[in-house]
Amino acid sequence: MDFLICGTAAAEGIPALFCSCEVCLKASSLGGKEIRSRAAYMIGEKIRIDLGPDTFHHLSRYQLRYDRLTHLLVTHTHVDHWLPDELLYRRKGFSKVSDPILKIFGNATAREKFLQKSIGTWEEVHASFDEIVPFQPIPLPDGLQAFALPASHDTREQCLMFLVASPKAKIGIFHDTGWLPEASWEFLNQQKLDLVLIDCTHGKDDVEQNHMGGATVVAFKKELEKRGALSDGARVFATHFSHNGGLLHTELETFFAPHGIEIACDGLRFENLF
Repeated sequence: MDFLICGTAAAEGIPALFCSCEVCLKASSLGGKEIRSRAAYMIGEKIRIDLGPDTFHHLSRYQLRYDRLTHLLVTHTHVDHWLPDELLYRRKGFSKVSDPILKIFGNATAREKFLQKSIGTWEEVHASFDEIVPFQPIPLPDGLQAFALPASHDTREQCLMFLVASPKAKIGIFHDTGWLPEASWEFLNQQKLDLVLIDCTHGKDDVEQNHMGGATVVAFKKELEKRGALSDGARVFATHFSHNGGLLHTELETFFAPHGIEIACDGLRFENLF
């Protein structure tokens, strides 16, 4: 199965919807890797991480088949990651939906926000919901499993990150977090991750609370190395960028290259990773 990075932006996207800053204007002019949609991921055809406002854009750009989707993991309920309104279109009359049921995994707030939308019942949208218990395995198709780790992000809910593993590979997705809680660091000891994605919302600015940037991303990689959490030859990427970070893609590459950190872009695909 492939691993596809569908989006690499923070909440506003790049270029941001109403922004006239230098980064947004240049990104709009340059196109290509400078255009960033809101963060989400696909593992094969059956597994998606986060369901935000760019879900349709990802379907059309990458020719995805959401009718084959069986599992959805939700990191937290900020609107760029959890837009339960989209599930409305799984109801009768909007789509022809048959088995399998979409198994959704998220925190208690994700469940509440779905119910608050009055979209219908889980049965009406042909889905089920399981509340995640951090550090406990989440069974996924084709022999994969995920583990949710507590993030350091919004204290009003249990924000999560995901480690996804198969016998072939192991990845860590660490966006929408600042420096990790100690329990999450402890869980990562000796995990031997093959691919790591690290929150870099603030670009070159040195931030370590709620999100990360610059020196903290570098320190994050070093902490993974110190704890034996990276495999030999592991690839480490910065992702989840905001225009407020002040750097374009090539500038991010220049900033992080000396530290062995690559820069993610929309549409980056790792073929046959799992």
